[in-house]
Amino acid sequence: MESTTKTQLKVGIFMAVGLLVILTSIFMISGNSSLLASQIRLHAHFDQVQGLAPGSVVSLSGLSVGNIESINFLPEQNKLDVVMKIDARYSPRITEGALVEIRTQGALGDKFIYILPSDPRNPPMKDGDILGIAPASDLLSIFSERGKETEKIFDIINELHTMAKAVNHDGLLLKTMTNLSLASGNLKVASDQARTFTSGLESDKTSAELRASVRRLDSIMEKIDRGDGTLGALINDSSLHDQLRSFLGVSPRKQQIKSMIRTSIEKSDRP
Repeated sequence: MESTTKTQLKVGIFMAVGLLVILTSIFMISGNSSLLASQIRLHAHFDQVQGLAPGSVVSLSGLSVGNIESINFLPEQNKLDVVMKIDARYSPRITEGALVEIRTQGALGDKFIYILPSDPRNPPMKDGDILGIAPASDLLSIFSERGKETEKIFDIINELHTMAKAVNHDGLLLKTMTNLSLASGNLKVASDQARTFTSGLESDKTSAELRASVRRLDSIMEKIDRGDGTLGALINDSSLHDQLRSFLGVSPRKQQIKSMIRTSIEKSDRP
């Protein structure tokens, strides 16, 4: 009877030790080994938690250092107090001036607390201290905080889509780009021709001919100004201008025409 009692006692002790080992292994595998270590509690006051929940991860520069213990409303304030349990081993790295923000993790959009470290030379935060809130840098968080403003972004995208669809109707955009390409080619040809023409003007022979032509034109203009020649006389002599005007006038011209007709008739009547 005594032997049976000892055997049962040994079996009970063995089962208790085995259960303890199993529980410890579960804690270690699930990442909750911090439950066996000392912890500190830090607070952060948010206007909205955007899907955070107790148990969500707390990350320091990308390293998991704790979890959210609870989320509660602050008395007489429209804010939420998020209590974070932090492994005491990492508390020296969370110094005064550190900030927190809510970020999105993974494709499922899990939320977590991200701690932005401050100067490591600053005094470390103590148990019960409140961390400051950093401006939102996560894209989804920004959309969540600025819901009405982000609606404008989607409106602009929708308008751009409508405009692009209208521009590309019946291949209009392709035709326009083709026409622009042809116009660019024609402009290049015209530019090359103009460059060739100006290059020809810069040659010694062409330049000399242009200078000679200009000198001759200047000489002709000087003669006209002096009244030389028929054109100069017409321009500078007012009497010739008056005679020409009287000749081209209505009445004198008719008389001269009648005189010419009479003279021709008389000549034709002579034997």
